[in-house]
Amino acid sequence: MARDERIEARLQRWAQAVTLGDGSGYSAVNPLHPNWSPPTAGVRPGMKVAAVRSSDVAETHRAIGLLSLRLANTVVVHYCYRLTLAEQAERLECSVSTVGQRVDEAHRQLLGLLSTSDLHSVDCNKVELG
Repeated sequence: MARDERIEARLQRWAQAVTLGDGSGYSAVNPLHPNWSPPTAGVRPGMKVAAVRSSDVAETHRAIGLLSLRLANTVVVHYCYRLTLAEQAERLECSVSTVGQRVDEAHRQLLGLLSTSDLHSVDCNKVELG
């Protein structure tokens, strides 16, 4: 089954929001994180500009919560962690092909859970994760 581009875009925006923040406030990086560094001297940290629609992310988050625990965990590992497929399979204790099958099944179920009218507006806010 080919994955739906609209669901893929929603999941990419959702992953960005849950891992980096949704743009509704200050940076989501914890100051205790080893990669955190203070702002440059003389610069006051500012509010971020929202890059994603929070309602879109919230709806996607709720829909992921309705998936089985196995599928929800697969979605989190696949979209939120920067792992290879082999590392995802190891983390999920399954084969690489099973990871792909679960992601496909999650796409299918999310397509059914999210209303069609909501999906029509998805393409206007595509976010590329680097």
